[in-house]
Amino acid sequence: MVKSLQAYPSQVLLGLLHWLLVSTFVSTEEFLVKDHLFTPIKIKIGSETNLEKTSGSSAFNGVVSSKLMGITFDKSLEFSYNELAEATGNFSLANKIGQGGFGSVYYAELRGVKVAIKKMDMKASEVFLAELKVLTNVHHLNLVRLIGYAVEGSLLIVYDFIENGNLCQHLRDFSGKEPLSWSSRLQIALDSARGLEYIHEHTNPAYIHCDIKSANILLDKNLHAKVADFGLAKLVEVRTGFLQTQLVGTFGYMPPEYAKGGELSTKIDVYAFGVVLYELISAREAVVKYSEDSTTRAFGEDSTRAVGLVAMFEEVMNQPNPSTDLQKLVDPRLGEDYPIDSVCKIAQLAKACTLQNHVLRPSMRSVLVALTVTSITVQRGAGWFWV
Repeated sequence: MVKSLQAYPSQVLLGLLHWLLVSTFVSTEEFLVKDHLFTPIKIKIGSETNLEKTSGSSAFNGVVSSKLMGITFDKSLEFSYNELAEATGNFSLANKIGQGGFGSVYYAELRGVKVAIKKMDMKASEVFLAELKVLTNVHHLNLVRLIGYAVEGSLLIVYDFIENGNLCQHLRDFSGKEPLSWSSRLQIALDSARGLEYIHEHTNPAYIHCDIKSANILLDKNLHAKVADFGLAKLVEVRTGFLQTQLVGTFGYMPPEYAKGGELSTKIDVYAFGVVLYELISAREAVVKYSEDSTTRAFGEDSTRAVGLVAMFEEVMNQPNPSTDLQKLVDPRLGEDYPIDSVCKIAQLAKACTLQNHVLRPSMRSVLVALTVTSITVQRGAGWFWV
């Protein structure tokens, strides 16, 4: 007979959690393409050699070249513009699958492999380089995988194609997609947390994503999540724990210390992740628009005010017994097919992640532990507990 998890000593539970967490970090080689199709990409930062010396592309002259001083590509795979243009039907609208602030994304089949190609203007060279540097240094199951790049005329990055679009599309029902079950939402939260915890704790150098949101969490055919879009990522300043920086990111996901003072630390990713947790519960946007006389979402020109999702949940979560009012915020497409205790636990975790004082927010490692415990207890039908 299988015992409930409460029956086991805390040391056993901690050991199990340690094994689960460690098992999510796999070797880099597992996520690099090693066959004849693609060559692994490696970047060395701070080398004396200029990229211009290792590439024959004239596109590195001028603005791009000046940004690439001190960066050497070793065994990198550079596609030609013509090959990528041909694969996308000359970047036709029929193959366009996404649009962002720095460029468009296209579907293609490249050398027999399904890929997504981001096409960026030359003026976005800093974002292009930031993403390229990060993705060549991080390799994890829950991060989107880099395949290659091109720098002729436009800046292009080639990724694995992730079949099921992004989390935002699933939550907002943009494409007639089936509503995500509660168990799928928990899995997506766990996958995303693994990816973030990896870049915060297990890479050298460590990174801050700076733009975590539901639109930057991609879902594969099995609805497992991969964190994407590292164009705004920053290096972690180890000595001070935070740094001052120019404001980048998405309104509604920015914590107060960053939005007001530009203070940057890993805790801004934690805050944004908390907003995503609230999105998973409610399927609402990070900033919710209301009509003057409505207590539900309004999607029209008559919207007169906007409320942050964090503030909306805080009002409920600060009650002595929030479960009744919390149910009113749950995505109606879930019907009654969710355990309210589970929703409460995720809402409590989201509240901790979005605390105004960044010092009091948990690390992504602690968030991952909490989500792992939550996932185990839900799957095994056990009660709730915290380690």
